[in-house]
Amino acid sequence: MLKKLLFGFAALFLILVGSLILMMGYVFNHPQSIFDAFNSVTSKLTQGEPYEEKSEFFLQGIKTLHFTSGRANLQVIPYDGPTLKMELTGKIPRFERGPFIAQGGSPTHLVLEIHEPLASNWVHININGHESSSVSDSSLLAKIYLPKTYQGEVTVENIEGSVEVLMPKGKLYEFDLQSGTGKIDNQIAGQPLEGINPAEVGKMHIVTTSGNILIKNAF
Repeated sequence: MLKKLLFGFAALFLILVGSLILMMGYVFNHPQSIFDAFNSVTSKLTQGEPYEEKSEFFLQGIKTLHFTSGRANLQVIPYDGPTLKMELTGKIPRFERGPFIAQGGSPTHLVLEIHEPLASNWVHININGHESSSVSDSSLLAKIYLPKTYQGEVTVENIEGSVEVLMPKGKLYEFDLQSGTGKIDNQIAGQPLEGINPAEVGKMHIVTTSGNILIKNAF
């Protein structure tokens, strides 16, 4: 009985070794086909999935707003409404789950943080000298709908993502714009302020590390 088991294990081992030799021989003799197959699989694995998230916040008693993000692009859009709305859309890596908008602060200070999912779906292969790297194509855009009637201070902080502020007619902000290496383009700087009540001019601080900053008229 013991001899039969030993012969069985030996036969199984020889089959596995033979299969491995045949597979290695095929890989070395047909590297391009194997490379193409792996590329096809990794492209599917790293392909981002559509994502959408919406949140709404009451601003009664809120004197300061603070938005933070790492890589998501931010767009601030003043609108005729009583509440603050945020829409997060784009693509996220497979197997990631939201929500990604986190709320904090105090009764007078509202902090909204965007916790973007990491592009963790990264694959690198090397087959007989053929190399390929694939990373998730995830990206997110956060649209922040800010009530025109809001008179408190607004701070926006971003690292790699861009920040764009759309200004409608009849509403202005006093801007403090800072960026480490990003481009700053304030298209409304120097515009006349006739008819604007200084008490109604809001204050907005925007800081990025490498993201671009754009201030422009909405229409």
